[in-house]
Amino acid sequence: MSRESKFIIGAFIVTILLVVGLTFLVTTKQKTEAAISTNPVEGIESNPQNYDLGNVPYSGGLVTKEYEIKNASGKDIKLFKITTSCMCTTASVTIGGKGSSFYGMEMSGVANPTLSLAVKNGETVKVTVRFDPAAHGLAGLGQVQRSVWLYFDGGMKELTFNGDVVQ
Repeated sequence: MSRESKFIIGAFIVTILLVVGLTFLVTTKQKTEAAISTNPVEGIESNPQNYDLGNVPYSGGLVTKEYEIKNASGKDIKLFKITTSCMCTTASVTIGGKGSSFYGMEMSGVANPTLSLAVKNGETVKVTVRFDPAAHGLAGLGQVQRSVWLYFDGGMKELTFNGDVVQ
C-alpha cells in the first residue's frame, strides 16, 4: 500500500471518529436539557423558601443569604442547573462540602452550563445566594423581588427573596 493510500485511510478513520464523538456529545447534551423540567419538583424542602431583606442600602455591598435544601423525595436525585431571575443575583450550591461556581441569569443566548450533582435521599445541601443592590445603578432603587431556580431531574425548585433597595 502506498504512502498516499495510508494517509487517505488514516484521514478517513479520524474523520469518522470525530463525527461519532461529536454526535455522542450533542446527543448527551440534548438528553440532559430534555430532562430539565420547569414543573415543581416533589419532595424538596427548603428553609427558608423566601427571605425578606427589608431595607437594603444601595451602597452596602453584596447581600449574601443561605438556604437549606433537603431531599425528602425518597430517592437520590441530580441537580442539573442553577439560574437566577436577574443579573444582580448569583447562586451556588454546596453538596457534601464541595461548592459549585456561582451562576446567574441566562441572557442573550448565553446559558449556564449543565451540572450533574448527586443529592442523596435525606441529604441537605446549602444554596448560597448573592444580591448586588448596586448592579442596576440608581435605576435599581425601590422594591425588588428575585428568584433562584434549581433544576433537578424531577423538576424545578424556586427560592425567592424580596426587599427595598434604598439610597
